[in-house]
Amino acid sequence: MALANSDRAALRRPNPWVGLWIVLSSAFMGIMDVFITAVAGPAIRTDLRATTGDMQLILAAYNFAFGLVLITGGRLGDLFGRRRIFSLGLALFTVASLAASLSPNPVVLIFARALLGIAAGLMMPQVFSIIQANFQEEERGRAFGAFAFVSGLAATTAQIVGGLLITTDIFGLGWRTIFLINVPVGVIAFAAAQVWVAESKLPGADREALDTIGVLLLTFALATLTAPLTLGIDQGWPIWALACLGVFPFVGAAFVYWLRRRMRSGKTPLVELSLFSKSSFAIGNALALLFYANNAALFVALPIFVQLGLGHSALVSGLLFGPLALAFSLTSTTVGRLTARVGHRLIAIGCILLLAAYASLAVVALSIDAQTSVWAVVPSVVLTGIGMGFVQPTINYRTLEHVEPREIGSASGVLNTSFEVGYALGSVLGGAISLSAPRQGFLAVLCLSSVLIALVLIMDRVSSTDPMANLFCSPKKR
Repeated sequence: MALANSDRAALRRPNPWVGLWIVLSSAFMGIMDVFITAVAGPAIRTDLRATTGDMQLILAAYNFAFGLVLITGGRLGDLFGRRRIFSLGLALFTVASLAASLSPNPVVLIFARALLGIAAGLMMPQVFSIIQANFQEEERGRAFGAFAFVSGLAATTAQIVGGLLITTDIFGLGWRTIFLINVPVGVIAFAAAQVWVAESKLPGADREALDTIGVLLLTFALATLTAPLTLGIDQGWPIWALACLGVFPFVGAAFVYWLRRRMRSGKTPLVELSLFSKSSFAIGNALALLFYANNAALFVALPIFVQLGLGHSALVSGLLFGPLALAFSLTSTTVGRLTARVGHRLIAIGCILLLAAYASLAVVALSIDAQTSVWAVVPSVVLTGIGMGFVQPTINYRTLEHVEPREIGSASGVLNTSFEVGYALGSVLGGAISLSAPRQGFLAVLCLSSVLIALVLIMDRVSSTDPMANLFCSPKKR
């Protein structure tokens, strides 16, 4: 019996779940590179004879470049194809990883890390765009749960993986293996993506042109915000950092003015302003920024507390993230299946669990000392992972729930930028507070994280029940 045209098309269409896991394997590398280099810092400094300033740039170059490219990367996926831009980013990430592993001096490593950040900025927005384009309703929630599983695993195991790679010193390569390991994964994922990841782009994309002026204005605006956050604190807030923060509102206003002007002329802007008329998207981005700032502050402060406050090794502090990663991964995978049906309540449950976990960590931190087993913090760490597993996939799903096909790239880029700004803020605050006094600083970071999570809980509850939260959004766009 001959197959109908629709049946043939279905047979040719790649399995979206296989494609998703290929994309997520690359996202795993991109997220892990945010954290793993910090573990290798002492080894890099010794081997390359890097100065303190060099190390700051090596650590910051990735995050800085990553944050600048995210929104533009999402738009490029809309116009030229999400698989194509994802593949371009992945190829660049693989080459840059090889360059980083071969770096003969700090300058080469700084440029390689910046190139890695640009590549990740091209890859990461395509993950959410591909999920939005290829999954519907409950399956989309499961896909976001899978992303939460992978991103949480990458963020929480980076220190473990980095510590093990450096300790085992494979072939005498030392710290270089943390970059070299990306190369075979990148090559395999690139080849698999061409077969298993479906291509998609904005309807009518062939008639659209990239908003070049918008790209320049946005890049400048983000640079004036992220450069002080990534470098300013380590340099004692010099004049240039304060000047950048002062300039940011004006450049941001100029960017919004340009977007409105481009819309009035009938051209598609770099960022769809219609996104911000949707309360779910606007509030979701605020929740994402607060939540990821909380994550970053805790992830920076806990190793400092364990190593400098209690005198344990970097490997021990890294291994503490294992139970957190396992709890987060199992919870987020399960929660992802429920987001379409349960929605807001999952965020509230997760926030309450996190507040309880932070209170428990504070009690342990007050009583523990160098003679007490460090594993006393494990129950609190597990509860933290469970709480985060409730919140993260639900925020992702909620933020993109009402995004239209023409807005997918812009929405993915903006959401990923919220993540990155949140990470930058949390890292700056967490590092500054905890390094001042490891034990008291850790308690202060727990208070900060509790405040951030309380804000997430309040904003989520108000936006889901209080009509005043939706004055500027039409009911149809919620």
